[in-house]
Amino acid sequence: MAIIKTVFALCMFVNSSLDGHMLSDGLSDCLKLKREAERNLADNRTNRIRYECGLVKAELEPDMEGNLKIKKIIKGK
Repeated sequence: MAIIKTVFALCMFVNSSLDGHMLSDGLSDCLKLKREAERNLADNRTNRIRYECGLVKAELEPDMEGNLKIKKIIKGK
């Protein structure tokens, strides 16, 4: 059962294209996840990777453990 909701998400852009997204518990949590992800980037990568936090309208679905995950971003804010 999918739920449509506006949530904070950490989005990963590779060479300016959205490549991944992750649900966060608010702006503070999203910024923390962003800092951790940026610290863990390899120095010798060939792709340009950028992380961005923001409010998005997303389709959410529960995973196997019942935690909500972003299935699809409908609209960025």
